[in-house]
Amino acid sequence: MNPISDLVRKCFAAYESKDRGAIEALLSDDLTFSSPLDDNISRERYFERCWPNSGHLRAFHIEKLYAKGNHAFVIYEAEQNNGAKFRNTEFFTSDGEKLKHVDVYFGTETVEAANEAEIRALIDNTVEACRAKDSSALTANYAPEVLAFDLVNPLSYRGTEAVGKRAAEWFSSWQGAFDYEIHDLSVAVSGATAFGHSLNHVNGTTTDGQPVDMSWRATICCQRIEGKWLITHQHSSVPFDMESGKASLDTKP
Repeated sequence: MNPISDLVRKCFAAYESKDRGAIEALLSDDLTFSSPLDDNISRERYFERCWPNSGHLRAFHIEKLYAKGNHAFVIYEAEQNNGAKFRNTEFFTSDGEKLKHVDVYFGTETVEAANEAEIRALIDNTVEACRAKDSSALTANYAPEVLAFDLVNPLSYRGTEAVGKRAAEWFSSWQGAFDYEIHDLSVAVSGATAFGHSLNHVNGTTTDGQPVDMSWRATICCQRIEGKWLITHQHSSVPFDMESGKASLDTKP
């Protein structure tokens, strides 16, 4: 018999250490998870939707933990990597050995704020995939029929296969690793649709030895599809100097 208080504390510790193996060992195969955004989703769906948020949370501070039998009630404050904090309440149920159900009740965080956090996490995933030169990880963030407007030919293409092909070509054009950052990201959410815009920057050396240090404007549209936020449209562009007719590649955040 595993005391549920121990299971709960180990669960939060796994989130802090980003140890997926540790949390998998704490959850039953028939786990269900509910929140204002989820209705009894499965263990598999939980790892698709919820676990990625661990990458943006650096600490949990348990304020109250009440346990009785196979049930536990927890109030905690979570701290994000950017220093922002929010409070949640969770109700855990175990089968005596592992956690089998979790109910999450948002505290100071609204549904809109939760959606925005998920979209920011989605965008962070694209950044990490680009830095790792992983086209498969990148396309996992896009809807199957995504439409992309690009900076180079082909200037537009549709579908995750095309996005993955274009990304693989871009990744292979770099000599070793390259720096990729997103600045001034703004996100607006309404229902199951969201928009975001940012100034993106890349710095590195191409395979032919040419140094590149440029920025461009990016706009994305996201939709919640089957409970998961995905990018359905992406538009990249650069301003141009009307006198010279040349593109301006040195825009700064």
